[in-house]
Amino acid sequence: MGRLIDGTWHDNPPPRRRDGRFHRPDSGFRHWVTADGTPGPTGDGGFAAAPGRYHLFVAINCPWAHRTLLVRNAKGLHDAVSLSVAMPRRAAQGWQFDPTPASAYAEPELGVRYLHEVYTLADPHYTGTVTVPVLWDRERHTVVSNESAEIIIMLNGAFAALVPGAPDLYPAALRPAIDALNARVYDTLNNGVYRAGFARTQAAYDEAVGPLFDTLDMLDARLARSRFLFGDQLTLADWRLFPTLLRF
Repeated sequence: MGRLIDGTWHDNPPPRRRDGRFHRPDSGFRHWVTADGTPGPTGDGGFAAAPGRYHLFVAINCPWAHRTLLVRNAKGLHDAVSLSVAMPRRAAQGWQFDPTPASAYAEPELGVRYLHEVYTLADPHYTGTVTVPVLWDRERHTVVSNESAEIIIMLNGAFAALVPGAPDLYPAALRPAIDALNARVYDTLNNGVYRAGFARTQAAYDEAVGPLFDTLDMLDARLARSRFLFGDQLTLADWRLFPTLLRF
């Protein structure tokens, strides 16, 4: 997988680390959409929730993007947050769109051929990997976030007033428990499958695979007692888990 270096695409992956472990880079855009545009936990303010202002770039085969699609659907935000879907295979220049206008994988929002062009529209000197999902702000012509875990919190909370009656997937009373479970599931399962699957040494694989299956056992026992991870209430924890389980 290639990457951008100072705004220029390079079709060569970064050098592998000697420890053989898979290392996931941090997301490069970490602003937050809030109900009134006040700053979120990271990044700048000025991103107020509004119908038609934001656009989501995804790829259906990516589990991290899949979770944002699931939450967008669960919250009924089809009309409020528009969508572009990248082709389910990457080219030499990474995630790509179909130049055929009638294609389901066309990109009419910005007219780009490759996702890395969206990144450099937001930051002409961007350095880093180019990943989905991406939440784009039409008004400020920039990327709000490319961190899926934070995008789904925004879709659930900041946009809630746009679709009255939609279920709250991150209720305040459950947030500490949801966050604690998400932290384990992310480390050992969501990211753990990559740490095991992309390990380059036996030691790195062994380090990842044990906790992965321990977490699957824990989840199996938990879901044997309840319909969802938190009883009968569907939450963001379920939508973060499901795409990984489906692919596993």
